[in-house]
Amino acid sequence: MTERAPFVVREYEEVTVELSFAEQRALRALAGNRLVVLPGDSPGSWRVRAGSYVGTVAVAGVRILIKPKVTTANLFHLLEAGGEALDTGPEIFDYDVTGDLLPAFATFYARHLEATLGHGIVRAYCPVDERLVAIRGRIDVRAQLSNLGLPLPVACRFDDYSADITLNRVVKAAALRLIRLPGVTTATRRALLQLLGRLEEVGPASDVDLRAPTSFNRLNAHYRGVERLARLVLQGSSLIDATGAAGAAVFLLDMNKLFEEFVEARLGHYLDGRLRVVAQRPTMLDAAGHVRMLPDLVFEDRAGRVVYVADSKYKVTAGGYGRDSDYYQLLAYTTALQQPEGVLIYCRHDGTAPARWVDVPTAGKRLRTRAVRLDKTIACTEHELRALADEIAGWAETPGVRDDRLAIVGVRPER
Repeated sequence: MTERAPFVVREYEEVTVELSFAEQRALRALAGNRLVVLPGDSPGSWRVRAGSYVGTVAVAGVRILIKPKVTTANLFHLLEAGGEALDTGPEIFDYDVTGDLLPAFATFYARHLEATLGHGIVRAYCPVDERLVAIRGRIDVRAQLSNLGLPLPVACRFDDYSADITLNRVVKAAALRLIRLPGVTTATRRALLQLLGRLEEVGPASDVDLRAPTSFNRLNAHYRGVERLARLVLQGSSLIDATGAAGAAVFLLDMNKLFEEFVEARLGHYLDGRLRVVAQRPTMLDAAGHVRMLPDLVFEDRAGRVVYVADSKYKVTAGGYGRDSDYYQLLAYTTALQQPEGVLIYCRHDGTAPARWVDVPTAGKRLRTRAVRLDKTIACTEHELRALADEIAGWAETPGVRDDRLAIVGVRPER
């Protein structure tokens, strides 16, 4: 029996596939709300509709490949975000050929992990309580008294300079997860196993490790990129480990989240020394504090004062305009933060560019829009982000400047 070819669907599109009832049920169970599976027009046919998640969903006999609309190079550039950029590797070529994100991402992660560990394994002093045959550090008197008067072993407390820290446990756990997934190439598994040998003294990651945010400094800054990739594997953006299902795996990345984090990292880089970029800053809409909001990006000056606000949106409507709800959301942010204007930052990979601004005369607010192209080269994307950072810095200095040519009500694109 020949193996079935993978079914390919692009994000925000759908494809009709032939599935048994058991296969579609397993597909629904694994993908959850990340993938919509609906009955087709004929018996045995099903419509598989993708949203903002891209990647691979595999059950026994069925493999669904969800491809993004952005270019492959830009997809991996989004994954790198603020981390160390690597030269184009075989994973990008493989993904262009196969369309299967899972093995390509595993290779991508292995290259980043190798480059990170090549800069040195991060260590830190960790408190240790242990019973030893010789005194090390200081004696834990209370624990020693509970030893029924026996002189040995000695209860000791000391600080150990160890690699068994949260950061290393997270990147190791991600490598172990990827090794177990079907579809990862033999060469990548071998590379990951060799890298795990360098992390031999690092223990397993706990739930506390996965929940705890990482604090970066000059000693561990080279881990920033690989740590972000590891958390994509271990946390909400990816659903890994189909327990009890042979040959089943799910690896899905939320393009909305990837785009938001990418914009945050790149604007933070280009605005360094001018403005501080704060993501998901808690803000209250009402005076009593009942309505809590989390703007995607808040910009602060050197004194810590809020001087601008932005919201990132991955997808523009078909007509090239922002969604009504997006404008309402940004209007609420500008009102709560007492800013005369803000900007919606969209990803543009096809269609018409969004309008440049909307004036709200009754509220005295200007809601700007800017699009970042992800259908061209990485250099083009970086050029647009650098220009956007310069614009935001200028808007923050002279907010609310009005143009007499602007329509009082509605949207008017700049030409």
